Amino acid sequence: MKGCLRNILAGVGCLTLVILAGAAGYHYRAQLKGFVDSVRPGRAAVADTLGTTGFASETALERARRKERRMASRSGPATVVLTAEELAALIRDGLDPVARRALDSMRVILTRDRLTIDAQLLTAGLERGLLGPIGDIVDAREPLRIAGPAAVTAPGVVEWTPDEIVLRAFPFPGGLIPRLVNAIMGVRDGVVPLAVPPTVGDLRIREDGVTFYRRTD
Repeated sequence: MKGCLRNILAGVGCLTLVILAGAAGYHYRAQLKGFVDSVRPGRAAVADTLGTTGFASETALERARRKERRMASRSGPATVVLTAEELAALIRDGLDPVARRALDSMRVILTRDRLTIDAQLLTAGLERGLLGPIGDIVDAREPLRIAGPAAVTAPGVVEWTPDEIVLRAFPFPGGLIPRLVNAIMGVRDGVVPLAVPPTVGDLRIREDGVTFYRRTD
C-alpha cells in the first residue's frame, strides 16, 4: 500500500514539473527559439525589418541640418520631413562616445510610429552578464536590432524609448532591455535623447520619413 502511495505521489510530482516546465517554455518561447537559432550552425542574422532604410552620410547630415535651421527659424515652415538617411546622419552625429565605439555599419529603419537602429555590435566592451544565456558565445561582432517609439518630451528634446532588442537571433525579454540600452547607447533609464530644434512640438514617424511639427504655443 505504501509503495503504491509513493508511486502515486511521484507521478503527481512529475506531472507538476512537466506542467510548470511547459508553462515556462510557452511564456519564454520567443527567447528559447532565439537561443536555439543563435547557437545552431549557420545561424540566422537579425531579420530585416520592413520599412524605409537609410545610412548616414555627410551629404545627408548637411541636408538634415538645413532642414533643422529652417524649422528653428521664427518664420520657418509648419512642418519639415526628414528622410531615413537624414535621420540616420543626425543620430550618428549625436551618438554618445560609448555608442560610437559599440555600433558599426549603422542604419536606420523607419516603420509606422517606430524607429529602428540596425547595426553591428562590437561586443568587446560589453559586460557578458547583460547578455543572458548567449553571453559566453557571442562573437566580436554581432548583428543587432534596437527598436521602439519616439516622442517630443520637452523643447529641443526627442526621447527614443526602445522596447525591442534582438542580438543575432535572440530577442531579449522586456525587463532586460533598459539595462542593455544603457550599456550600448551610453544613456540612463533606457531612454535615448535626440536633439531637435526647440521649435519642434511634435513628430510622426512613417515609412517614408519623420515629420517634425512646429510648436503652436
